[in-house]
Amino acid sequence: MKKTYEIAGDVMGFFDSFKGSKPAIDNDNILIVRGKSRKVLPINELQSKLSQIGEIIGGKEIDATSDTITEILKSGDKHIKENEEITSSIDKHGFMRMKEELESMGLVVEYKVFELPSYDVVIAIWEDKHELPPLYVEVTVSKREE
Repeated sequence: MKKTYEIAGDVMGFFDSFKGSKPAIDNDNILIVRGKSRKVLPINELQSKLSQIGEIIGGKEIDATSDTITEILKSGDKHIKENEEITSSIDKHGFMRMKEELESMGLVVEYKVFELPSYDVVIAIWEDKHELPPLYVEVTVSKREE
């Protein structure tokens, strides 16, 4: 079974965003890593690249309209609050608001959620709508609650 850092490392390496990436949150139950790459992807390939890395890490993709995503985000929120001081809750709508805000600034945002045997993984990527660098990458690896 892969560990959180191995999963995050696979994602960062795939998008060539490992150099300079750093954990935003790292505790026993959740790891959030953010990075950026000088690589630019054609906008019409963002979804397929996310699917490709999902296969590489051995994840089962969760449908974007599924209620399961809300449960995964709530679980991640709980893991964050265990060791971090957070003032507001995270939910599917908050995640979508973040996506809308980035898009209103001229960025194209894509994300996918994957289930692994012991973890849930959310991968979000975004870049300028004119395909200008950088490509931003964020991966969240959260221990699945049983």
